[in-house]
Amino acid sequence: MLVGRNAEITALTSVVQAARDGLSGVLVVRGDAGIGKTVLLEHVAAAADGLRVLRVAGVGAESGLPFAGLHRLLRPVLREPHELPATQSTALSIACGLADGPAPDPYLVGFATLSLLSTVAARTPLLCCVDDAHRLDAESVSALAFVARRIHADRVGMVFAVRTGAEQPPVLDALPVLALAGLTREPALALLRSAVDGPLDPGVADRIVAATGGNPLALTDLAAELSGAELAGHRLLPDPPPLGGRLEAHYLRRVERLPAATRTWLLLAAAEPGGDLSVVSAAAAALGIGTDAADPAERAGLVVVRQDVRFRHPLVRSAVYAGAGGTERRAAHRALADATIQPADRDLRAWHLAAGATGPDEDVAAGLLATARRAGDRGGHATRTAFLLRAAELSPPGTVRTGRVIDAAESALLSGAAVQARSLLDGLHPDHIDAADRGRAIAVRAGVLTYLGEPDTQPRLAAVWLTAALAFRDHDPARARDALLRAFEQALNAEQRMRDVTLDDLAAQVDALVPEPGRSTVDLLLRGLGTMVTEGHRAALPRIRQAVAAVADPSTPDDEFLRNWLPAVYSCTTIMEDRVRDRILERASDVARRTGALGVLDVICYSRSLTEAIYGELADAETFLMELTEARSGIGATPAHWEVLRSPELVAWRGEPGAREHIQLILEASGQLGLGASESTAWIGLAVLAISRGDYAEAVGILRRLVDQDRTHVHSRLLPELVEAAMRSGDRLLAERALARLAERTDDGASPYVTGLYSRSRALLASDDKAEPLYRDAIHDLALTRSRSDLARAHLLLGEWLRRRKRRRDARVALLTALEMFERMGAAGFAERARRELRATGETARSRTVPPTGELTAQERAVAQLARDGATNAEIAQHLFISAATVDYHLRKVFRKLGVTSRRQLDRALPH
Repeated sequence: MLVGRNAEITALTSVVQAARDGLSGVLVVRGDAGIGKTVLLEHVAAAADGLRVLRVAGVGAESGLPFAGLHRLLRPVLREPHELPATQSTALSIACGLADGPAPDPYLVGFATLSLLSTVAARTPLLCCVDDAHRLDAESVSALAFVARRIHADRVGMVFAVRTGAEQPPVLDALPVLALAGLTREPALALLRSAVDGPLDPGVADRIVAATGGNPLALTDLAAELSGAELAGHRLLPDPPPLGGRLEAHYLRRVERLPAATRTWLLLAAAEPGGDLSVVSAAAAALGIGTDAADPAERAGLVVVRQDVRFRHPLVRSAVYAGAGGTERRAAHRALADATIQPADRDLRAWHLAAGATGPDEDVAAGLLATARRAGDRGGHATRTAFLLRAAELSPPGTVRTGRVIDAAESALLSGAAVQARSLLDGLHPDHIDAADRGRAIAVRAGVLTYLGEPDTQPRLAAVWLTAALAFRDHDPARARDALLRAFEQALNAEQRMRDVTLDDLAAQVDALVPEPGRSTVDLLLRGLGTMVTEGHRAALPRIRQAVAAVADPSTPDDEFLRNWLPAVYSCTTIMEDRVRDRILERASDVARRTGALGVLDVICYSRSLTEAIYGELADAETFLMELTEARSGIGATPAHWEVLRSPELVAWRGEPGAREHIQLILEASGQLGLGASESTAWIGLAVLAISRGDYAEAVGILRRLVDQDRTHVHSRLLPELVEAAMRSGDRLLAERALARLAERTDDGASPYVTGLYSRSRALLASDDKAEPLYRDAIHDLALTRSRSDLARAHLLLGEWLRRRKRRRDARVALLTALEMFERMGAAGFAERARRELRATGETARSRTVPPTGELTAQERAVAQLARDGATNAEIAQHLFISAATVDYHLRKVFRKLGVTSRRQLDRALPH
């Protein structure tokens, strides 16, 4: 019976009750060794009536096996019927070693685990207990933390136990915590008395409770350790008593009293990660130790031997292993390697052989490399890193060892361990890096800088990638060109903040590295971007169109597509190719979700949010921001990153109070991180806000600076804005120059989006007899596009022009159309501008009734919009990385809030 843990039991019971009630609950129980975490987990598991319980405990020696802990937890349900999407089912099977195939994205494994647990819980609520989570392999704890962050209405409870002072997996940081302290005086005394057979002096009992801090394990073990005379107060207590860090030494003393054969048997059991009795027995027999050697350890209460070996506490295991000498440990691992003969355990055998090695051993290193490859094939990059590092340690100093360390650094970066990757690179000896590996090391360094996002690193990334490209040039031309494309990508990210390299430097390398005619997608993109820098828009236009068409081609493999989608989107933006850009963004989103690539999904969602805001689809832009938050929460971000990941143009279009201050925060965060493109986007947001309010002089100052420094033409879309702002502020010469630059980008193959903006811009400068037809042409062409914002702006400009020509009746028609469109978008600033113009015509603008969607949360609104557009629950779940059960829960709340009873009615209740 648990003593003194009523509050803790209540907290854990609430997790169970939430699952019973159809929701979900999560709790991380954190406390010192021996504080009672395991006992609490056992108690809540036993008391979880009506719930199915899945349990797993982390094992230190197993932490090097990818997804081993996840497989052990899910083993009881993996073979049960379920209807997971094929990509999820395959990812989970590969991760758990049940199938072969390409390494799955770790986030896809987490999503598959969420779907599986939710599906199983639909039949019977689940409680998942994860003890010693800090000892789980990194891949397993990441997948389970992913689930814990996303369960909501899944009938799943999750409880993790983590030891204070251990290196807690950072992925658990954001979860609710139950901090376990020692027992208070009365419960501690009661526990101590229950563990003592003979007399217990009250004063001695108080001193023991005080010394142990109420730690239950220390209390019960001291009751067994101290003599009857000490407990009765006839002899002084040892000072200090075994506690906390000294508790391990206490166990070691108990181990040292055992016979030598028993100590060796315990060492074998401590070194065998799964507690496999048959393996331990075989290894013991090889060392001449009989089966009865375990008996003294079992009688001492250190282990329980059944079909496997279980230690009383993880501290016992660590005490046994740490207390042995290096020679003894190596001998134990060699014996275990010889006893580990099952084909399924070949990776464990390789690890034992490595742990038993006494120096460089290429045969053992080769086994570790094969194991590392298999770990990578399962998506276990953290585990692959550990195997590669051990293989490097077993390699002689020189280029071979260095190459393996760089392999490990690449793997560490893939697993998200950027700090480890940087540390490995920093430890390389420069004389041991050959020319081929130098490029790889530089590329990893660039990846580290990108991942860590430390202040002032972004401006240098283009230069780092260019250095990598030059290092690859003579040994791996394909990687050289890929690195050069990354350099261009980072240059476009850094924009005006780029340093240590120029766009001309990058363009010069295109001629040196890219064959003519280049055939690959990378070659085409490089030729297009290089030509844009050196020869300008007209020369680059056909090259860029060919390049983006190659990326958008449905036959382009997913991995190649995800590698090149972002420079392709940039390229589309330079030539204002809206249709191809939309196709690329839509496919990028689909591929990232299907493959679980959260590492790029946040950037995709940001790009889509920005695009939808530009088009005036503000509700969709907000949905993508919500999805960005969901994706990024699985990766982590600094406060500055969270600020940058907002959409300043969305804020500007909304035009609500505080918009300017909000955009200023984004601007400051972008500057802090050296993200020139994000900084420019914030400036554009301020310009849009200024134009909506009629502050044209401010808009001109911003737009002119952005356009003048734009050598890649990524800001081509700002030219129509500059034409309008310049004309309205009285600078016709500037407006004419901006229009001339826009004309250069409007050829016979231009889309209706480009021709519509060009006609609208020409109308602003046209004479009275030519302006109206141009406005009408703009409206006609823009009506063929997705850009409601630009179409509404065309109606607004036409209405303003008509009013100034005293054609009030015609002006009212155009202005009312603009106002209605702006109100439906939720573009408050532009709506007010249209309203002011209407009042000047003598018209009183009618207020528009907006559906009551403001009561919906961001996630409810996203679910509702997808349901409105015809997506099934399963499709919505895959889209938002939540379970189908949570989708159903949100839809029921949406129906209640909006007062509808079916999906068909959502079309009327939600604005498009």
